[in-house]
Amino acid sequence: MAFSELSRPWQARGHSNPLGRLLLCHGFTGTPQSMRPWAEDHAARGWAVELPLLPGHATTEHDLAGTAWQDWYGCVRDAALGLSAEHGPIAVGGLSMGGALSLALAADPALEGRIAAVVAVNPGMTLPPAARLAGLIAPVVRTVPGIGSDIARPGVSEEAYGRLPVRAVTQLRRFFRRTRERLGAVQAPLLLATSSVDHTVPPSDSDIVAAGVRGPVERLALTRSHHLAPLDHDAQLLFDSSARFLAQHIPAQGGGR
Repeated sequence: MAFSELSRPWQARGHSNPLGRLLLCHGFTGTPQSMRPWAEDHAARGWAVELPLLPGHATTEHDLAGTAWQDWYGCVRDAALGLSAEHGPIAVGGLSMGGALSLALAADPALEGRIAAVVAVNPGMTLPPAARLAGLIAPVVRTVPGIGSDIARPGVSEEAYGRLPVRAVTQLRRFFRRTRERLGAVQAPLLLATSSVDHTVPPSDSDIVAAGVRGPVERLALTRSHHLAPLDHDAQLLFDSSARFLAQHIPAQGGGR
């Protein structure tokens, strides 16, 4: 598909005294477009926001097939290290694989003490059993149907790949396994938002997260949305809850605008 300007990296750093710094992470095969409403909402409240584009995304499926999970994680890790080194403790948030990326950041020893709060929306932790065969079939079956636009709200769509590279699925499976194994290192407060009906990530993945992390967990039920909650009916509920939660846990850095 053709990707619009909304799928480009986005940032809001224009505040002279931001409330804090927020790093947002989009999901697998998606783009920053799925996160822009969340980013713009918090920027309008006075936050400095970074919303990077993950390697291999918003170009072609072939490009995504040539990336590894270390490329995706390295992108957000570099952003988190840079933000926290310059400004002190930051917040991270993510959707789907972006939620897993956010949790991996919070578990990273190099970022210990630098992640003050996490907001994870429908974070992925598992893949269907058939994904175990991805590495075997990738030389023969290069792509399968995509997973984009799981949205209950009529007339709204996600900018995402229409086909899913099988090689990238293997990388995603490895990253999810690694992240699950390290959940016990997550001590930052977590707002865990879960859609009741999700055709992409099972709600039970949120239960895995809640049971695995060591820090305090606040759960938010998204009863009117499917997987892509920042684009769906519960978007404002999510944004309001995120802003309240972050205000409780991020050290005051300024007075906003």
